[in-house]
Amino acid sequence: MTTSRPLAFPATAILATLAISACGGAESLVNVFRSESAHEEYVHTLKTGGLERTALGRDWIDAANRAIAAPLAAPLPFRETGYFAPQVPAAVGYRFDLRRGRKLVISVNFEAASAARLFVDLFRLDRDADSNAAYRVASLAAGDSTLAYDVRRDGTYLLRIQPELLRGGRWTVVQRTEGTLGFPVPGFGVQAIRSKFGVDREAGRRRHQGIDIFARRGTPVVAVVDGYAAPGTNTLGGNVVWLRDGRRGRSFYYAHLDRWALEAGQAVKAGDTVGYIGTTGNARTTPPHLHFGIYEGGPADPLPFLSPEDPAPGPVRAPVEQLGQLVRVTVVDAVMRAGPTGRSDTLALLARGTVGRVTGASGSSLRIALPEGTAGYLDSRAVVPADRDAPRVALEPGSWLRELPDSAAPLAFLVDAAEEAVILGTFGGFELARLDDGRLGWSVARGGRFERPRGGAFGRRR
Repeated sequence: MTTSRPLAFPATAILATLAISACGGAESLVNVFRSESAHEEYVHTLKTGGLERTALGRDWIDAANRAIAAPLAAPLPFRETGYFAPQVPAAVGYRFDLRRGRKLVISVNFEAASAARLFVDLFRLDRDADSNAAYRVASLAAGDSTLAYDVRRDGTYLLRIQPELLRGGRWTVVQRTEGTLGFPVPGFGVQAIRSKFGVDREAGRRRHQGIDIFARRGTPVVAVVDGYAAPGTNTLGGNVVWLRDGRRGRSFYYAHLDRWALEAGQAVKAGDTVGYIGTTGNARTTPPHLHFGIYEGGPADPLPFLSPEDPAPGPVRAPVEQLGQLVRVTVVDAVMRAGPTGRSDTLALLARGTVGRVTGASGSSLRIALPEGTAGYLDSRAVVPADRDAPRVALEPGSWLRELPDSAAPLAFLVDAAEEAVILGTFGGFELARLDDGRLGWSVARGGRFERPRGGAFGRRR
């Protein structure tokens, strides 16, 4: 895993600026001058070779930028299988929220016909910035298939996946999180927590700056990291232990102990007993429990640190054999969403007959790219292969077909003799024809074959 400089949008290329750390768990300032990622080095190679001035190079860089500027929703845990066509510069971006104290684990499997590099980069979205900026915080190292990242700040994160130029193939990404600390009471888990972080105390005069873990009096509590443990007493906590993690600059607070397992401050290892659960301090009228707190630039919620790993994401049930293929909507007002679940935001309602290309599959949903480039997820049952039951029509000699479903788009080719074609679907008032020789082109749609999308290219917007 590597770290690097921030990436800001909008931009026509990868911008090299410095990420300045803020208090409250931001990335460390130790590596102010961070190394470039493999993706940034590749962009530099394109520039050096003059490829950024070519249409192909510009398209590749633009695809990288769009993946971060307009990412798809990927609630964790998440699994998706996708396909990159080698001849089309492309990238995909995923957006998800992470909590401080979790470890994000990303595994990627890439299957390509020829040797190819897949760039995988993780960014943190800067919500405080005046501009839409994403800062790279980690990257998959060359030759690795797993990227692990300890989350130091709550926020929205973005994952970008992109192959090198003129390379493609099928890939699968799996994302899930796990806690970064062992539980401080051996044999117990988060089910033993009965009072959470941030709840009111003393009629709202203060907030609970930790969690309460209930267990029998005398139950051992252990160090959650290697560090220096010091026993002490105070009015609220009674018998307490402070455990200092000097490597990460954070402290752990154990309170209401019946007694200590230490006579004085000493170095301890993770798993060493530091005390025993009790009711000292202001807990004398409550059942025995451990108050456990984490302090790193202020109090932090311990629950994300201690919660177990996410369950494994479910299998891909959508038909992956349709990856890279054209499909056609067969229902009225098919819901296109920003993510693969029914809870994801609605992007558009697509009319029957709308055509698009399958670029990914997650759960029971297919990720579809519409002809003008917008991507979203559809229930796989709402589409069929575009050539299934597609009507055949006679094309008149002298008619022109366009490259895109747009009256201003360049002309693709002239039909110079009577030919037949299959109408694969419609988009934006145009229909996509495939000639018997495989050529594809767009012409103005004629009524009776499919329902035209209503309200423009997307159908009805939501």
